Amino acid sequence: RSPAAGGSPLTSQQAGHRLFRLIDSLQTPADFSLDRFKAVMRLPEPPGGEAGEREPGYEGFSEAIAGSDWSQTIAYSDDASAADAKRIEYRLDYDGAQADHDQLDLGPACAMDYAAYRRALLDMGFEEGPATPSKVEYATRGTLAHVFRRGGVNVDIVTQRESAASEAKRAHACVRSIEVRPSAYDAAKEEG
Repeated sequence: RSPAAGGSPLTSQQAGHRLFRLIDSLQTPADFSLDRFKAVMRLPEPPGGEAGEREPGYEGFSEAIAGSDWSQTIAYSDDASAADAKRIEYRLDYDGAQADHDQLDLGPACAMDYAAYRRALLDMGFEEGPATPSKVEYATRGTLAHVFRRGGVNVDIVTQRESAASEAKRAHACVRSIEVRPSAYDAAKEEG
């Protein structure tokens, strides 16, 4: 895990704000590029010789979230062998002892909750698709998948309730992961 530029950690809130700027800058599949990802996200360079060990077309950053058993990962990948392989990912990972996902407490990593992400995406002109699984499964597992689309850009968000500790925390949706990718249909149209 690398410390952020200047030695201070990149908070999940800072990562979220940078991700908003990056998503807003993506209008077409052609906008997905490693250069744009690097310029907007401003992630720290890996120490020493790690740069040469990376997979081609992949740039990533992972860091523990202070005061918690959570870490955040931000990555860009582009597998040149597949037309729909470009994607940007943000995810939270639980680094503590294995636990039942129903009992995890996302509170320390939930600086920007789903309501904030949803508002920002709708303000950017994204259209919201249906959420899955059903409300019944959300009540038992605490996770939902949300889909947003604008032009040639898809944003998939997986949420999980903050914790099972109280009714308010059960109702509060935190972002567990975000995947941003070009729409396969629009990418094929652009190339053709």
